[in-house]
Amino acid sequence: MRRLLWLLVLVVPVLIIVTLPARVVVPRLEVGENVRHVQGTLWKGRAVWRQPGFVPLDIDWAWDGGRRWKWHARGAGVDLEGHWLPRPGATLLNDVAGRIDIERLDAHAWLLNARPAGQLAVDIRRALVADGSVPQIDGRLVWENARLEGTVHESLGEVTVELEARPGQDSQTAQVASTKPGAVQVRGAIELGQKRYEVDLWLRASSDRSELLRQLVWLGEPQPDGQVRIRLDGGLGW
Repeated sequence: MRRLLWLLVLVVPVLIIVTLPARVVVPRLEVGENVRHVQGTLWKGRAVWRQPGFVPLDIDWAWDGGRRWKWHARGAGVDLEGHWLPRPGATLLNDVAGRIDIERLDAHAWLLNARPAGQLAVDIRRALVADGSVPQIDGRLVWENARLEGTVHESLGEVTVELEARPGQDSQTAQVASTKPGAVQVRGAIELGQKRYEVDLWLRASSDRSELLRQLVWLGEPQPDGQVRIRLDGGLGW
């Protein structure tokens, strides 16, 4: 009888946890209010993430030992995977890799006269986004086949964004620079704060394409040295 009692005390709670429906747990975690159609268990399941204006993404996850879960997000223009470690009031992602079409990032909202196009190769070692804190991101984003379509319809070659976390600081800076040649060269920085971002980019037409300057001036402020400066700011949607 005593063995049966201990069996009930120890095994039943484990069975409850292992089979706990994910739809009960997910609303209590920091995974975003647009996550819907949750199925499976806490240890292995799937859901759909709805990004307004885009085809929804399928998200799969599975327990990877300890306090770490492996996840995979895929859909039209997105193929990403990585690891997630739950933290109270925060989202911690590790080893995030994959590709995203630029159109999925709402980047067109930054430039009114030109639409960014191309693909973004993601290699983020660590990203911590916590309530009331500056995001801490370490890694690299490479904008491949970068180009502008619209008033300016030209190649940017390849543009790399380097991110390095600065714990204890009131902002994080992402350095932006062209790493493969195109008709337009890019350099500058993106400043990330708790709730807002600031973009400061400089564009320069290739030396053999001086006529491009007349197009680039539609995007920002012409400078005496022939560059065009783009300055933007707005709210973050963490």
